[in-house]
Amino acid sequence: MAFTSLVLVLAYALSICLRGGAAAPTWPSSVDELEDIMMLNTGYRARGFATAVTPCGFSAQGPGRIAAAEWIRTAFHDMATGNVYQGTGGLDASLVFELGGDNIGPAFETTLTTFAPFLTSRSSMSDIIAMGIYTSVRSCGGPVVPIKTGRIDATEAGPPGVPLPQNSLFTFQNQFSRMGFDTTQMIAVTACGHTLGGVHAANFPQIVPPGSAPNDFKLFDSTTKFDEKIASEYVAGKSTDPLIVGPSKAAGRDSDFKVFNGDGNATITSLADPATFQSTCQAMLQKMIEVVPSGVTLTDPIVPYDIKPVALQLTLQAGGNEIQFAGEIRVRTTSRPASQISSVQLVYKDRTGGNDCGTCKISATSKGTAAGFDDSFTFYAFSTRIPSQSSISAFNVLITLTGGGTELYDNNGQGYPIQDNVMLQTPQSCVAGNSLMVSAAVRSPASSANLVLSLKVPRTVITPALQSQTVAMTKQSTVGPYNIVTATYTLDPSQVKTTKFDVSIDGGSSDSFKSTGDLGATCQPLDSTGSSSTSSTSSVSSSSSSSSRTSSSTTLQTTTKSSSTAASPSSAASPTVSGYAYQGCYTDSVSARVLTGRSTSSSTMSYKSCSTYCSGYTYWGVEYGSQCYCGNAFSNPTSPAPSTDCSTKCGGDPTQVCGAGNRMNLFKSTQQGPTNATVPGYTYAGCYTDSTSARVLTGKYYADNALTIEKCAAACKGWGIFGAEYGSQCYCGNAFSNPTTKVGEGDCGYTCAGNGMQLCGAGNRLSVYRAG
Repeated sequence: MAFTSLVLVLAYALSICLRGGAAAPTWPSSVDELEDIMMLNTGYRARGFATAVTPCGFSAQGPGRIAAAEWIRTAFHDMATGNVYQGTGGLDASLVFELGGDNIGPAFETTLTTFAPFLTSRSSMSDIIAMGIYTSVRSCGGPVVPIKTGRIDATEAGPPGVPLPQNSLFTFQNQFSRMGFDTTQMIAVTACGHTLGGVHAANFPQIVPPGSAPNDFKLFDSTTKFDEKIASEYVAGKSTDPLIVGPSKAAGRDSDFKVFNGDGNATITSLADPATFQSTCQAMLQKMIEVVPSGVTLTDPIVPYDIKPVALQLTLQAGGNEIQFAGEIRVRTTSRPASQISSVQLVYKDRTGGNDCGTCKISATSKGTAAGFDDSFTFYAFSTRIPSQSSISAFNVLITLTGGGTELYDNNGQGYPIQDNVMLQTPQSCVAGNSLMVSAAVRSPASSANLVLSLKVPRTVITPALQSQTVAMTKQSTVGPYNIVTATYTLDPSQVKTTKFDVSIDGGSSDSFKSTGDLGATCQPLDSTGSSSTSSTSSVSSSSSSSSRTSSSTTLQTTTKSSSTAASPSSAASPTVSGYAYQGCYTDSVSARVLTGRSTSSSTMSYKSCSTYCSGYTYWGVEYGSQCYCGNAFSNPTSPAPSTDCSTKCGGDPTQVCGAGNRMNLFKSTQQGPTNATVPGYTYAGCYTDSTSARVLTGKYYADNALTIEKCAAACKGWGIFGAEYGSQCYCGNAFSNPTTKVGEGDCGYTCAGNGMQLCGAGNRLSVYRAG
């Protein structure tokens, strides 16, 4: 037994070295998309991957289901057909072709459906399945399982070979040996997998007879946490594991007993120790997800960036003399809180690597915060204009602390690179119906580019396939030192919001991993002259002769000078709209919209049409001359902008101003909007911080897609405190179980899922009520 324990401890030490000893990542990296999915659970720019398994024990499918356990089971079943001797199979997402048969039950289909939206050219389904291990284990209080990436998805089913309850110990040992696990490791990984979840009567009636357990579901141990009870209860002779005791014994399906007793109970006895269980499971689960085909080379484990550029975009401005440079800097605040940061600046080099850029500094302002299981982050946004001739090539990030000290981040000595040879022109790109039009600025002398689409194509199995499609872009005009090129493509309706695309030119330069979901419904004009004189728009019809699937006719807008005098838009300093109060010009972002209740786009947009469309909402705003957004609260951070930033005429009324690029003219209803509810027996206490890894209220949890404050109060009857979060989550307790901070009311801006006139917290924010 001493030798067994030594093997387990050494395996654990190796996994810690792999994570803790990893060098700081250099940006950009192939892991960037998966790093976001892994790190950003809640808050600003949250990816939401962990939502389906938070809190531990939760399942959107209701009682009798535990999503975290199903995610672990999905990874094991996908890996279980691997053969380390032949270098085939393993964790390769072949499970999508293998549902049914040895992979019985709805858990696998539910899990893969949950994972499907995260599938992209930078996040394979097999890497997402591996990520599910980290997320589900951590959500349930288990160890940090290091995650390497680079897996390649299978295109067909693997061979049969998933271990089944009726197998003998000899068969189990042979199957696990084929996967790369010896007997000690087989016992350990089985215990680690069975610390969560249980057996369903519908799938295994010989093990759990129908009607013999609540919801026809029998747990493996006495808890729904990632802990050692699966081992300690077995060793103490108190196991309730249906694969150890009960009808499974007589049916010869007591597989956990066969496995645990495989070395005379030596390994399972060592696992009864809580610390040994956690460290061993960290090593064994990492080993499990790193069983991959021989042609796959995995990366180093993902570690969080201390500094990570986000959503960087260069955009050529009218006349071609300036480029807008916008984006955000994500700062890790786990060890050094944001309260200690005085300012964040970008210190940049011109396009030749020199200092032909004036002060060469760009200031960024706090935009929002996010958190994962173990790390916290603050995002700092910036937007500025730089001369197109000198432009930019790279930048460092300078953080000034409140104490006067500074921290300079130079991306491991390389600077954070940004190229200006080809730039997506987001304002001039759009998705109208199913027709995608992409416009890009290509720096002379280049005059052509390629649009490379990554399309999600439906197929007979549960997840889509990724298909690459390249469309040649053609020159339309010249603006300053750039040629404007365009391409069109007709998308399948299912691809309108899910397609990623790159714009690339010969020589390797590319503006990459853009999303059709971030594009508006109308392509905006780009003035080639930059003249401040009155202008008008004209439409030019363009058809593609390419053999690629394209729209038959797409309208491109170009701007020409007019000698006539057009109506001038009002300054919009204090426009009057009946029933609404003008709030001013505010910032917005295509990737993090401020108002997300509903939206529309029209070439005849006006204040009247938008206010009518948003009737019943607290806020509405107009943007880009043609876009209208509604909401009851701000879904993402925003801040006032200079009134001159909102300068685009409304398409339906040129005397009115309808925002601009990333700028919104914002209005608020003068009628009563969503408020904190009045609940008999309770007093509203305020908006408080919360955390998925350290819940403030732990007495009881209740989720309801029609949640109201009254329903939450009823669910928490008998408890001294209750809180509503994320619009649909309810937590109860008699005291705060973990540290929390009272924050501004604006942080709790989500309306309740069942009553749009009530407020129910937000991401990592609780609307708290106290008895009395």
